[in-house]
Amino acid sequence: MFSIIKESFSLTNRNIILATPLIFFSLISSLYILFSLGGSLISLLIAFSLFVLMLGAFLSGWGYMLKLCVSDTDREEANSLIKEFPAGVGEYFLPVLGSMFIIFVISSLILSATYFAGMKLIGNIGIPAEAFSGALESSAAFKNFLMSLSNEQLFKLNAWNILLLAGMMLEYFVVLFYFPALFFKSKNPFKALYFSLKDLFSRKFFGNLLLYVLLFISYFILSFLTTIFGMNVITHFIFTLANFYYMMFAAVLIANYYYNNFVKIGGNLDKTV
Repeated sequence: MFSIIKESFSLTNRNIILATPLIFFSLISSLYILFSLGGSLISLLIAFSLFVLMLGAFLSGWGYMLKLCVSDTDREEANSLIKEFPAGVGEYFLPVLGSMFIIFVISSLILSATYFAGMKLIGNIGIPAEAFSGALESSAAFKNFLMSLSNEQLFKLNAWNILLLAGMMLEYFVVLFYFPALFFKSKNPFKALYFSLKDLFSRKFFGNLLLYVLLFISYFILSFLTTIFGMNVITHFIFTLANFYYMMFAAVLIANYYYNNFVKIGGNLDKTV
């Protein structure tokens, strides 16, 4: 694991051009969402559909760049990797859209199971939805909201938070290798899901779990530091760059780990097992 992490750092630094599509998409999508808010239901649905297509195009091009980043390490000019982005969009756009739909279905199933489990094990908190929305208006309103709750309601609220976090973590773990399997093994979203789950729960399960735990802990630490120290303009800019770098590194690490453990086996490329 340590050697793969070290190699992934090296690949990330060598292929820092990966940041260009990521930053560009983050900027464009943020502006698009900002200017798409409001309007009728139909206009919102159209805006959402266009955003999904934008996200699919980005993931297909960027995912293909990640694939070449870890599989074609002999590339003489690392910055030439950006030229492969359009080819990735053309080759993987439809498979990525299909995988996005499947992930949506998986998320809905896990969320539904989490909700029913919560209602069965924890029960209703007994707080109107208006009270929740009002508590989010300001920190003072949120503090007053918490102080107005009974001990039983606070206990249930914390229990729901833990349960939802557990459901979210389960969802992320289930789809951990989905996109690597899509780009390395099969463009068929259903076959890629089968391969990803098969590899996830293989004999290397504990190594896969360790990778996931390391990613979760490192992301939690970075998010905590960003919240604490990213209060002024300078530190906010620094931590924004740190978050972009972390997203690149995490993506490279997952792709590199999958490639070395489930694709490049004994010097050969395993595309079916």
